Amino acid sequence: MPLDAITYRVRPGHEDELTEVFSPHNFTRVDSPVIKDDAGDTVGMLLGTGLFVQGDTMVRVIHHDGVSAARVARHMSVQKGVHEAERAILPFLAEPRDTETPEGFRQHFHRSLMTVLEQHSPDERPAAGTVALRYPLRAGGGAELAQARATANRRASLPLSDGHPTIVRTAMFLHDDTLVRIVQYDGHPYDVVGFLTDRCFGQDAEAWLEPYLESSERPGHPDAYLELVHEQAMVSISHMSVLGVG
Repeated sequence: MPLDAITYRVRPGHEDELTEVFSPHNFTRVDSPVIKDDAGDTVGMLLGTGLFVQGDTMVRVIHHDGVSAARVARHMSVQKGVHEAERAILPFLAEPRDTETPEGFRQHFHRSLMTVLEQHSPDERPAAGTVALRYPLRAGGGAELAQARATANRRASLPLSDGHPTIVRTAMFLHDDTLVRIVQYDGHPYDVVGFLTDRCFGQDAEAWLEPYLESSERPGHPDAYLELVHEQAMVSISHMSVLGVG
């Protein structure tokens, strides 16, 4: 799949410290985006990553060209910068874990890997930016949603359209009680707002989520919907792609 995501539990209120850990002058990027197998043959490529936080939840989104999540984890597990960042965020984690060794990192990666509920990515066009929205779920809603929709590669409820040409990719991920919508774009962030207002408010493409949400009351006016999007938007800590650092 073009996008994968992993999630971390963090201590709330440390957005500034986490942003500093992953800032361009602190974080060492991967030595190469090219992913190879044990024989040294090229099997895939990392196209970009994004890191987001809200409250007690941090999510890393990984864009690649279709290599397996296990292969992505193996590639990331031997990167010096990844281990430096993992050590730096330890004081801000709500759930300590051992990622000091490549094996420990891979185990954490797979425990934290989010389920793809829906995804629409017609090509491998890299994104200039990424927006992440977190949807608060009611008690037990995550488990029920996983039972109802936990099928990878299901047809997306929020497909792209000719009316929004700068929106290049959408996906929705679930892990326990964390539900996150990802929208990638190659224009302006405001394009995402227009896309979501059209598809989610105007066409009600997310009506299927209502039984699982903390509040099933949907906004009755575009301004109220925009306020909801603002509440759901996670803080972008970093964005890196083959286009550069954002």
